[in-house]
Amino acid sequence: MVNFDDLRRSTEEDYDDYDFEDEESASMAPVTQQRFLGMTALERMFISMFFFMNVAVLGIALLLATGRIGG
Repeated sequence: MVNFDDLRRSTEEDYDDYDFEDEESASMAPVTQQRFLGMTALERMFISMFFFMNVAVLGIALLLATGRIGG
């Protein structure tokens, strides 16, 4: 039968000599804020939802006005 405590100890011993901080600091690029038209992602989402609803309502209004639907 396998003793889990021995397995834990063996894995801890393998990682004692490795320094994780050196690799992370060398590979990480500086984070920059990217904004499109000066808006955050949430603001762009609400603008796109507004335009979608605007087009949908205007499209339905035109279909009703020209008699293509509803009568």
